[in-house]
Amino acid sequence: MLKLLYYLFWFSLPGLFFFLLAGGAAGDVGLAAGQEAVECSRLERADIEGRLSTKTPYRAIANFNETSPLYAGCRPTRIWSIIRHGTRNPSEKVILQAQTRLAEIKEEILKQSNPNLCAGELKKLRKWSWNFLNAAEDEKLLVAEGEDELTELAERMQNRFPNLLPDIYDPGWYFFKYTATQRTLKSAQSFATGLFGRHRIHAVRYPPPLHQDPILRFYKRCGRWKTDVDKNPDTLVNARRFLAEPQMQSAVEHVRSSTRLPELRPEDVQLMYTVCAFETAWRRPRPTDRWPTHSVWCNFFDVPALNAMEFFEDLEYYWNDGYGYELTHRIACPAIADMFAAISSSEAPEEQGPLRSNATFYFTHSGTLLKLLAHLGLARDEEPLTHRHFASERLWRTSQIDAFATNLAFLRYDCVEEAPHVLVLHQERVVRLPGCPQDKDLCPLATLRRIYADSVERCDFEELCQLKD
Repeated sequence: MLKLLYYLFWFSLPGLFFFLLAGGAAGDVGLAAGQEAVECSRLERADIEGRLSTKTPYRAIANFNETSPLYAGCRPTRIWSIIRHGTRNPSEKVILQAQTRLAEIKEEILKQSNPNLCAGELKKLRKWSWNFLNAAEDEKLLVAEGEDELTELAERMQNRFPNLLPDIYDPGWYFFKYTATQRTLKSAQSFATGLFGRHRIHAVRYPPPLHQDPILRFYKRCGRWKTDVDKNPDTLVNARRFLAEPQMQSAVEHVRSSTRLPELRPEDVQLMYTVCAFETAWRRPRPTDRWPTHSVWCNFFDVPALNAMEFFEDLEYYWNDGYGYELTHRIACPAIADMFAAISSSEAPEEQGPLRSNATFYFTHSGTLLKLLAHLGLARDEEPLTHRHFASERLWRTSQIDAFATNLAFLRYDCVEEAPHVLVLHQERVVRLPGCPQDKDLCPLATLRRIYADSVERCDFEELCQLKD
């Protein structure tokens, strides 16, 4: 008899476990007896993280291969790198919208007798709130994940180039600069932590930050760009037109169906996507996680809907910060000129100006990186990106080229038998710039200077940015 009870006990445990997992403990999650079961985790985390546009966490695209690139007879002697800040909080506007409109949508879903959510998702939605954020004080602040992104990036770069990036801080060797924002300051400090260790970063020197830095935020000083591009309603015409395209309408209809809220507006869906992106970026998965840790709001999308939302944002950034207007990327010339000054500093100092540090690191923003990429001719599609190019394979994908902690680096290599060369890295991967040899990683410095001669010799920023009468 005891043996029979023993077997009944153990063979019944799996059934009990799956009963609880499916929502048998209805009091915990508010499920009524007999409620229709809904499948959990309709999306894999990788499906989400790679489609979040400029809110993509860097871990989704980082290069974790720390192998040192070796080129016979050549060694790296200088580096100039410009890095976007890490994962941050949203803007004040988005925080307030989440605390009001998204909170309303949450309550509308929870009022339904049979929400289209599984037990675990429903429990997460009940607990969801952004009231822990103070919209005015917490907007755009770097979060813990952003600190980790920059620290780990520095560690990987140092492992690849240990002689160029020593772990002892020397103010003559290193130069760091950030903009007048908390998110770039904390990014710079986190990067320094990765290089030197937390107990040494108090010694790192930084110049006073500027709100309109001529290198790190050149576009903030350009009145013509602000008027002709940034504030020009025509800049976003392709994004607006995409709202009427079948793919975007289908995405909105999918979210209406999955929430069972047929009155949702396109701007509501955009808000859900934005909150999905930030919350997913904030929280990286851990080995100890038993359940999916992406945002509960991501569950209302499918992959085609995420693709449509990503493309909508790609159009916005293409026309506002990329190739849409020639002026936008031409005004990046001061940063390119600064790069050449930094990596050429050891040559004929009397001609090149003051001797520069061997390792220059700048910490800046999305708008700077995108304009620089366009200035360099990277991620350029054969045709201008319009609302009709959704189905086309495209190089301009902000999820890939402008995630949080996006980085661009130029490394000078001095060679025994050749003139200096340059290695260019984007997202820690070698890229071959247009005009440079396409069968080699290294580009002769003289070739690079010739390609971008206008950026150095004819960079009349004041004339470019003068408002036309």
